[in-house]
Parts: sequence; structure tokens; C-alpha cells
Amino acid sequence: MSDPKIVNLSDLPWTPWTTREGVAVEIRDPARKLGSSHCGLRVYRLTPGMQATRLHRHLLQEEMFLILVGTGTLRHGDRDVPVKAGDFILYPAGEESAHTFVNTGLVPMEYIATGDRVAHEVCEYPEDGTVYVEALDKTLRNED
Repeated sequence: MSDPKIVNLSDLPWTPWTTREGVAVEIRDPARKLGSSHCGLRVYRLTPGMQATRLHRHLLQEEMFLILVGTGTLRHGDRDVPVKAGDFILYPAGEESAHTFVNTGLVPMEYIATGDRVAHEVCEYPEDGTVYVEALDKTLRNED
């Protein structure tokens, strides 16, 4: 019999991740730490005034979020939606509205992000005019 796969979040470091100015977050990734290949689960910590990711939408991957601590704004397409601790948000695969979080509160906002992992994914970044194609491991510029 094998041992259960267990990791305590307090044993994982906060790993900084950023893509450009104003977009930065810290991440704990227990699912990858334990070798998960079908499901993802990360804990995010977002500093006041920062945006978590570029505005994006997944064509094949489902995402779910649970706000644990703090308040912020969910950028949902062209709308700003207030979020707070206890809010649960679902983005089914192919959801037409792009999304990201901005911490508009006064304390770090922490939330869980989880979803399925798929072998082939297309992720659109409408503000950048790009798409990421996971099967190619390449970002492509949208052609008008």
C-alpha cells in the first residue's frame, strides 16, 4: 500500500509570478507539488492595486475560483464585478467573457483557483491581441 499524497500549504513557498507592470501575483501550487496531471489547484495572493493575470479566456479548460480573504474586482469582459471572501466563481470552458482579478481592497486578496487540465488548450488574450496554443507551446498574434 502506498502512502497518501499530502502537503501542507504552510510548507509551500509563495512563488512570485508576473507578466508585465501592474500584473503580478504570488502562487502556492499544491497540486503540481504532489504530481497532479488531470486537475489543477493553486492558491493566489494578490497585493492591493495589482491585477492577477492578463485578461483572458480559455476555450477548452474550465476554471473555478473561491475568494478566501479580502475584496477585489472581477474583470468580466467589459464589466467590473465586486468580489469578496466567500464568493465562488465559475468559468466553463468556452465562456465568451475574458476575466481576471484586481485587488481593489486594502489587504492582500487570497483565492483558490482550480480546474481541469487538458492536453490541448487555446487561451485568448483580447487586450494583447494574442492567443496561446498549448499543443504548440506557442503564443500567436491574432490576425485581423
